[in-house]
Amino acid sequence: MKTADFKNIILKMFGNREFYGYEIHKMLTSQGFKVEISRLYRILSEMSKEGLLQGRWEKSQIGPDRRIYKLGTNGRNELNKILFDAIFTVHSFYGMYLINLAPSVNIIDSIMKPLISALKTNENIAFVTSRYSPMNEVIVSYFHNKVPHGRIFLAKPKSVPSDLKLDDVLSMDGSYGDIPLKEDYVDLLFIIDLPEEKALGKAFKEWFRVLNKNGVLAILTPTILISRQEDPMSIGDFVEKYEHEAIEKGVRIDKEHLQTYLNNSFKVVNEKEFVHMTILIASEKR
Repeated sequence: MKTADFKNIILKMFGNREFYGYEIHKMLTSQGFKVEISRLYRILSEMSKEGLLQGRWEKSQIGPDRRIYKLGTNGRNELNKILFDAIFTVHSFYGMYLINLAPSVNIIDSIMKPLISALKTNENIAFVTSRYSPMNEVIVSYFHNKVPHGRIFLAKPKSVPSDLKLDDVLSMDGSYGDIPLKEDYVDLLFIIDLPEEKALGKAFKEWFRVLNKNGVLAILTPTILISRQEDPMSIGDFVEKYEHEAIEKGVRIDKEHLQTYLNNSFKVVNEKEFVHMTILIASEKR
């Protein structure tokens, strides 16, 4: 096996634990990896020089001193990258799995039906997101098919790609707190994910500004980002939490804070959870 592959395998063993070289060798052997002890120590020495591991000597009462290893700064960064790449792959496949489910159990249909049923065919819809995902494109296409005579505005950061080639879908540079549309213009404002807690107040003012008197605000967010997770997370919640932390550096919104904004701005607020996602639908502006 290549040395680079051994280094990745070794990094995955650590987490917040410490090991001495012989323990690492036993763990590799138990997992079916064959490596001579002399080669392993050379690899561990290289990893220490590269900052992937940190080593210290520990005195032994029954033999020679032992070198104890733990993750170094570069090692933790590299381990996070390995994990994020794996999560991105799993999340992409899982998203496509949900999208392609039969209509009777399709998560997109379940989320969209209460919104679409209240819309006329010629209304204006604004869709605001901070990042790309296949599900975002599917939702925009869903709106396009169900509201054929309306206008759809996709507001996103300039750096976020969009290859949508749909009539009446206008892509524009924007953000949660800066939607380039005039006041009272939108019949449905659909928000994917949420801004940082400190930016939530500004974002709500902007959402309230562009939404007309009879308009509907819908917020679709991973449940993990608005919940206090005390029990072990499901794999879906773990993927969402880690991916958002990696992309947006620990974004989490206090749910009571979010509900206060919604209740102060709208007379009717409904909430429903789908798989690991939560949708909040608010109507009747105050």
